[in-house]
Amino acid sequence: MKPIRLIIFDLDGTLVDTLEDIAHSVNFTLGRLGRPLLHLDTVRQYVGDGLEKLLSRALDGHTELLADAETIYTEHQRRYLVVNSRLYPGVVETLDHFRSLSMAVVTNKTLEFSEPLLDKLGIRHYFRTIIGADSGLPLKPAPDAFLTIIRGLAVQKERAVVVGDGTTDILAGRAAGITTCSVTYGFRSETELRLAGPDHVIHELSEMRQLFRAE
Repeated sequence: MKPIRLIIFDLDGTLVDTLEDIAHSVNFTLGRLGRPLLHLDTVRQYVGDGLEKLLSRALDGHTELLADAETIYTEHQRRYLVVNSRLYPGVVETLDHFRSLSMAVVTNKTLEFSEPLLDKLGIRHYFRTIIGADSGLPLKPAPDAFLTIIRGLAVQKERAVVVGDGTTDILAGRAAGITTCSVTYGFRSETELRLAGPDHVIHELSEMRQLFRAE
């Protein structure tokens, strides 16, 4: 098992299954703007790169509607952030197992929604740092957020790992020079993830316990 001191987690699709609530807000927004609604699997393919790209894709090129879409979506998410969203199996047990380590969340979701989501689902206290889309750093796949955490905690890169369900997590991790671990139960297919070249691929978060140990 690889000894580690820091785990950086993605949020949506890795710790929390937020797809239904995101899709609900997307389709509410599209309905208000007179645009066609989207199937859940279509929304699944659109998430992961931040709100602007999510809504731009959902609007199918109608960028003149983007500002209104962001306002409508944000207001809806504030009211319906945690309706069907839930932790994936094994999340609490895995976080508890690694509780002696430094753990962080880096997400392309804004902190306005990330922190309340973690609070309401009871896992906010596990994380020393949460960096979101509104933290002033470039979004993943840029490695800036990872490097900021590593420097701030004075952790050697070889003792850090990123865990996520997206190719952006793999690319950011590789650019930062840290170990990458992909989960297959989230928003991207295993085939897509493997093509991005992660160091590890797991099917349940609890499998981390067989790959890594606290240093």
